[in-house]
Amino acid sequence: MFEPNEVLQTLTGRGHVSAEGIDAVRVRYRVVVERREGSVVASGTLTGSHASLKPVWLVPDATLRLKNGRRIEISITDLVGDVAEFESTGPVSPT
Repeated sequence: MFEPNEVLQTLTGRGHVSAEGIDAVRVRYRVVVERREGSVVASGTLTGSHASLKPVWLVPDATLRLKNGRRIEISITDLVGDVAEFESTGPVSPT
């Protein structure tokens, strides 16, 4: 069995976030991968240039590429200054 809202991993590092028609943006990320109600989801923060993150925030679908090459489909839900919050929008591997 698994615990509700069980944190599986916390990932930090430098990567890129991109969206269709927008150049990739360099970011520092903190990703929390957890199991919620039987599915694996990710959420966290991105830190980068506000001017560069704003166009990504305005589109619903983006991709976060981690330093190890792993990709997570995300949507930026909030942008305050140089820090954006996001949630995963697609399947997330637990490892």
